[in-house]
Amino acid sequence: MTWPGLPKARTADRLRSGDGGPGELAIAAGWRMAVSAGLLALALLPGRAGADTLVLPSGQDAEFHDAYWEEDSGTLRLRYVVPAVGDDAYARDHDAVFADMESLCAGPGLAMIEDDGNAWDGVTVTMMAMAVEFGHTAPDVVQFFEAFLVQDGNCIWDEF
Repeated sequence: MTWPGLPKARTADRLRSGDGGPGELAIAAGWRMAVSAGLLALALLPGRAGADTLVLPSGQDAEFHDAYWEEDSGTLRLRYVVPAVGDDAYARDHDAVFADMESLCAGPGLAMIEDDGNAWDGVTVTMMAMAVEFGHTAPDVVQFFEAFLVQDGNCIWDEF
């Protein structure tokens, strides 16, 4: 599977600027379908997920939102809308949340890195209750972030 058109950010500032620069990803319909096909391989409950949705190990739905390459840090950022993040019962189940984030790194994250062909050092996974523009704050929206190192084709939790 290829990931055409995934831009590489030149600086973290450009990523945060939201100016439409090279760090931002405008997902074309064809590219989005390619991503969806790869993500659906993670689904544990086939048939439940929609075209842009996958089912995480916890059973929660996750919709791919966007992705960014950060060349300066060697990191791929993957962002997903997971409505259950706003639900206290799910949010307090730290093991389930971590397993879901790890699966997003190990599945689509590693696949994108492999397809890119560059030696990326890490993947940062974001799960958010509602879509939030990259680099903007949204105090009303619950978001979780987890960083992973990529070593020997595996996602290893990074304590920062």
